[in-house]
Amino acid sequence: MKPGTLVLGDRFRVVGHLGGGGMAEVYLAEQLSLQRKVALKVLKRDLGKHPEMAERFRREARILSTVDHPALVRIIDFESSPQATVLVLELAEGETLEQALAHGPLEPQRVISLLAQLAEGLGVIHHMGVVHRDIKPQNVVLKHTPQGEQARLLDFGIARLMELPDDNPHAKSLAAPADPLVSHPGQVVGTPAYVAPEQATAQPLDARTDVYAFGVLAFRVLSGEYPFPGPSSRDFLRQHVSMAPRALVEAAPALKAHPKLVELVMQCLEKKPDRRPPNGQALLARLTPMLPQSDAMVTAITNPSRRVLAPLLPTVAENPGPSGLSRTLQAWSEKAGVLGDKTRGLSAAVITSAGSLSAEWRRSIAVVALMCSLIPVAWSIWPPTPYERAAALLDAGKTPEALTYIEEQLKTETRFRPQLLALKAAGLHASARHDEEREVLRSGPYQALHGAHRLLLNALAEDFARAEGDSELKALIGLVPNRTLRAAFEPMAKGDLSSMQWGALRYLDVTGVNENIDRVELYAHSLASSHCPTRAAAATRLAQLGDMDAVQALRTLSETPKVDSPNGVINCGQDEAAEAIRQLKKADRQETSKR
Repeated sequence: MKPGTLVLGDRFRVVGHLGGGGMAEVYLAEQLSLQRKVALKVLKRDLGKHPEMAERFRREARILSTVDHPALVRIIDFESSPQATVLVLELAEGETLEQALAHGPLEPQRVISLLAQLAEGLGVIHHMGVVHRDIKPQNVVLKHTPQGEQARLLDFGIARLMELPDDNPHAKSLAAPADPLVSHPGQVVGTPAYVAPEQATAQPLDARTDVYAFGVLAFRVLSGEYPFPGPSSRDFLRQHVSMAPRALVEAAPALKAHPKLVELVMQCLEKKPDRRPPNGQALLARLTPMLPQSDAMVTAITNPSRRVLAPLLPTVAENPGPSGLSRTLQAWSEKAGVLGDKTRGLSAAVITSAGSLSAEWRRSIAVVALMCSLIPVAWSIWPPTPYERAAALLDAGKTPEALTYIEEQLKTETRFRPQLLALKAAGLHASARHDEEREVLRSGPYQALHGAHRLLLNALAEDFARAEGDSELKALIGLVPNRTLRAAFEPMAKGDLSSMQWGALRYLDVTGVNENIDRVELYAHSLASSHCPTRAAAATRLAQLGDMDAVQALRTLSETPKVDSPNGVINCGQDEAAEAIRQLKKADRQETSKR
């Protein structure tokens, strides 16, 4: 938009361009009726042509327009038309937290105040069911007020609009975006340096995803460094998923004087979401005791837990004592018909012991007790998930049927999409459709490969046996978390002779992930393979390993009679075995002479 352009019914005039990203451009504008400056966020024209994008903009605008909190930038207006889809935002003026970090890490007490303000704002949007998905210093503006410094969070909730259907031509994988500090639209939403493990692998997200990014932001603001070394987007994504973060006190030793703050930041960086604080409200509760008593910028927000839990626990809400808790649990368990005598006795004992606890704790105990009692029954009657059904079809050898089922599920399924993509690649491999298998892995590598199903890992091992010189294949296998890969490939390499066994052994050896396998023993075992190139390669590798213990197995192969054919005598590793023996003996003599 050019300066001077009137938009939204001529109510706003564009003043200038402020910046842009993967999905929108941001302009400085003037609201003519009130003569105040605002920010216009305009969805890029090619994205705005898609109805689903405009509808997501509309839905988020409607929800977030009700937010009125000093830590959050408000939405003023919204309009969607064939010409443009526009959000009108309160103009947040001031220095960004990223700019403040140009001078080095911030003083801990200042950081605690800023983090508490952000946590309070996150608590509000989390209570409304909104997940920010792109928390980073660039999205935090610092404003100076008569009461002190105020942190304000930009773009809250808007990042969730950046998800696009996989068949949309604008959907892009974040396997290797250009800048790890910039958010990109695509299957993995967020900024690579700050995304949570579940975000990096396109899993379902909730408030705990924001808590993780909050932890990365806090780590950086307190130490001036990231908890992971990076430096590329691909590296950050992989490290969030499979690498332990650096200890905060290692990056900033002075923080030993703030153990509770350090503990909170590291807990936010837990890989498993259920080990992190659950939401912004919980972050605020942990940060509030650390605040200076005179900090006037942080105000208490209403605890929504009472409003949420009261409808679920009517009996406890009416009578918060132990008897109310007991009646609630008993009513639920009898209605469900799942509690046996032992479980009821245990529940009663727990309830009796809980009599001295607060009402809030008793409510929590009721929920936990009910959930625990339901788990065995739910587990036994729960229908199989789509990916479990697909895996069962593949295991039964019904590959065409499995692929048809997977294709149908992928049209609507989101929760199990990574597992289904992994099984699709495995099914294509089983059908010898290797080009299509590779395309699936290219198009959604973090989805298909992070939670790699055993069937896909089997397929990848066979692929590597067939083409270990394929650098792209090696890189794709490298996206599988190291622990997952080793748990599958090490037993595979020690198993019966097959192309899968050979591929697993070769990958572990070539990449150096081999401390838990005896390479000499396994390569000697491979000399008995029925595949001549495998025999030859195993013999050559044994010569390179330089272990005389391999000589007997090599001699057995070298003395195996060759097979006559119309084209002459066929060498099936015998020549390579004989050469390996010669090299090993020569090396042994040289070593002996040195002594």
